Amino acid sequence: MRIKGLVRVFNHARFQLQAGLKPEEVELFRKQVKTVVREVEEICRKHGVAPDQLPAPSRMAYLFLKEIDLDDLPVIRDGEPTRERPTFRIRNVVKIGDYFAERLWQQLGMLTTSPDARARLEQEMDNQVSAIERVCALHDKEPSILEAPSRQVYCWLKFLCSGDNLTLHLEALQCAKDVVGEHYPPLDRTVFVHLISLNALWRTRRYRNVILLKVNEGFQNAGRKVWRAIIQSAVSHRDLAATRLIGEYAESDDFSEVLSEIESFAALPARLPRGRAHDLDESFERVNTAYFGGRMPKPTLVWNCTPTVQKFGHYQPSRDTVMISVSLDDLKVPAHVIDFVMYHELLHKKHGVITVNERRLAHNPSFRAEERQFAKYNESRRYIDELALSQRGLSRLMRAGLDDTAA
Repeated sequence: MRIKGLVRVFNHARFQLQAGLKPEEVELFRKQVKTVVREVEEICRKHGVAPDQLPAPSRMAYLFLKEIDLDDLPVIRDGEPTRERPTFRIRNVVKIGDYFAERLWQQLGMLTTSPDARARLEQEMDNQVSAIERVCALHDKEPSILEAPSRQVYCWLKFLCSGDNLTLHLEALQCAKDVVGEHYPPLDRTVFVHLISLNALWRTRRYRNVILLKVNEGFQNAGRKVWRAIIQSAVSHRDLAATRLIGEYAESDDFSEVLSEIESFAALPARLPRGRAHDLDESFERVNTAYFGGRMPKPTLVWNCTPTVQKFGHYQPSRDTVMISVSLDDLKVPAHVIDFVMYHELLHKKHGVITVNERRLAHNPSFRAEERQFAKYNESRRYIDELALSQRGLSRLMRAGLDDTAA
């Protein structure tokens, strides 16, 4: 079960807390938070589900709202500076994303065999990315403050235009097409698969002659077994073994790495490294002084936009950006845990990626040896592992999708 709009409410509340509330906004903020928490609990009660059994993003958004100290809110007094509250919308960006997802599926054969067709597509996607950036610049805005659906499409297009991602995307679509073709018994409708950036694992919509299946780009590197489980669960019938297989992959580093890479193209603005509970600038200074002698060049430091379950940090080399999961921006999370994740990502900046026997290794032996030099390595590692385990919880069994719903 997924509660639509809950993550959006979470992000809006987080932005308000970061920016500070005007005195006249405080009571309305309290009322809105209480109302959302009460409605979530009522929805869960009606469906016989406890809030801690919600899928991870919804569960974490609920817990964030539930734990806000409404009696001690950050109020901006007269004369105090305010921070810009990110919000900007560009019309038709989501339609552009759907257009390219459909084209990638319909022209799959041509795109994998014709370099010219692929080059034209890449140029068109790049043109759309540039157009979005121009519109943002005209309004003195950044892509990072686009409304969530538009930002997702922008990041997804940037992702496909980067490195080998388009090749991997096409290979994943071909795997999906092969699995659809081998489905038995034969499906009574044509299946279209769109691999795109989603908040869900997948979404299905059934039409008279067509089943449209939108699948999260995080499955880009999934094997045939996982794709077979997705197709079976989404368009045929759900099976416990298939659901478990999909859930395990969705909690893997491969899945999280793709999502982190996509989001890194438009993380929160660099001018907002201070979160609700922790400041990334302060964490960097502590880590740089203690472990790099103050000589590590400072990368861009940002919080991500969506709660994560498995991966709590990411380093994007091409943009020299360290992104930390907002899941850690909590007063209950010790500062040394933030510093450990920061240290881990700065080691990625230092060591880069090496290739051994045609396999890319980000966590090579030198990396691991240096990582263990962190003063509270065992304590921090244990905290991160236990947090990831608790965040996953029972959501593994609740990931299967239904028609017109999201997994």
